[in-house]
Amino acid sequence: MTALVPQTYRLVPVSDLEPHPDNPHRGDVDVIAESIDRNGFFGSVLVQESRMRIIAGEHRWRGAQAKGLEQVPALVVDVDDDTAKRIMLADNRMAEFGGYDEQVLSDLLRGLPDLDGTGWSDDDLADLLDDLDSGIEIVADAPAAPRPAVAAATDAPPSSSRPRPDLDDEEDDEDDGDLDDDDQIGDAPPPRPKAGVTADLILTLTAAEHDEVTALLGRIRARDGDATTAQIVLAALRAHAT
Repeated sequence: MTALVPQTYRLVPVSDLEPHPDNPHRGDVDVIAESIDRNGFFGSVLVQESRMRIIAGEHRWRGAQAKGLEQVPALVVDVDDDTAKRIMLADNRMAEFGGYDEQVLSDLLRGLPDLDGTGWSDDDLADLLDDLDSGIEIVADAPAAPRPAVAAATDAPPSSSRPRPDLDDEEDDEDDGDLDDDDQIGDAPPPRPKAGVTADLILTLTAAEHDEVTALLGRIRARDGDATTAQIVLAALRAHAT
């Protein structure tokens, strides 16, 4: 069983603490001070008892200094100098191995009335949303091209001519359930591109469908890494077809 590091929790005067002289980490004290303004001072600093040196939380301590706090909560640990350095390095390094589910993060940020005290800005959120949307090309609506006029019967080649339907015969219209070839064009699959040539497949989505597609693509990329939209769509179709 792994032993717990001996530690005590107490309020310590800010002036009694000093930063570790070998700490290589550099933080943003202004962001921490902004958080203290909005949220108050939370958490604690980790302090080596024998020297009253800060092992972790130096920039929280500096933020407390900047805001004029007289005391900060501290976890005081009884460790030697070598262990103190190792804890300091581990605390700085382990935070770098973390990551974000960007879709969950964006939903969380958008759910707040403002971003004060979070360390995030409106520009950060805009960049995050741009990254989530980057795999989808938004095609602007454009007026449809006019359809070519139907050639006169006298101009049409004999092989393509066919009898004109009798519009007055309602009974025949009701009985005719078959569609002409021209009527089926809208349901036909897109033409297959030639080998070595790519082709655009444009889907028409409602606003709600577009939002859902954007969210799902972002979650897939956050989980599985970068993938093209085509690769994601193809994988989904294969899974759905089985």
